[in-house]
Amino acid sequence: LSVIITYPLDLTRAQLAVLKKEKSSNTTRKTKGFVSVLFGNYRNGGIVGLYRGITPTLLGILPYSGIAFTINEQAKREIQHLTKREPTTVERMQCGAVSGLVAQSLTYPLEVTRRRMQTIGVVPTAGNESSTGVLGKLPGQSNPDTVSSLSSPNEKHAKPPTMMRTMRHVMHEQGIKGFFKGVSMNWIKGPIAFSISFTTFDFIQGLMESESEQEKRRPKQYR
Repeated sequence: LSVIITYPLDLTRAQLAVLKKEKSSNTTRKTKGFVSVLFGNYRNGGIVGLYRGITPTLLGILPYSGIAFTINEQAKREIQHLTKREPTTVERMQCGAVSGLVAQSLTYPLEVTRRRMQTIGVVPTAGNESSTGVLGKLPGQSNPDTVSSLSSPNEKHAKPPTMMRTMRHVMHEQGIKGFFKGVSMNWIKGPIAFSISFTTFDFIQGLMESESEQEKRRPKQYR
């Protein structure tokens, strides 16, 4: 529910990250702001325009969270089993780092698909203004697929590309490796983020729980 409610903000953030500065008539530079991008999505696509790319988001959040929490909890239990004590802070951070690394790696293709769907029509996929293009095209090359043309920001109420259509296009253009573009940066960010969040959660939970509640959570053989 929280993902659905806040998704328009995530979509706007992704588009702001790739928007270029534009030159006005008096040669001064200006950029679109958060509000203008948010309302621009609504004007061009209505409510649907605010949720472009939400399908891979919803499909990815369940396995992403499930894998991360499962690995983290099982790793801590294994430490308890081997050492006959509670995991230390460093060990908790290591468990969180491993869980984040595995979860992000396994669900990264859906993350790539989501970002592509969010930014198609924002980043040029052809012409001199394109670098590698949203879908990996080189500068000056035309895009034979209609994914980008359907998502032109100048076309109101244009039907956005579906998740499967976007994935087929990525597969056609770049193969399997296209679904893992940029994953190396997530291997740095993910473990750090998960280790901090999971360790902080355990720390706050320990402060809020009474001794009897902590005793109930502890495996029977260690009570």
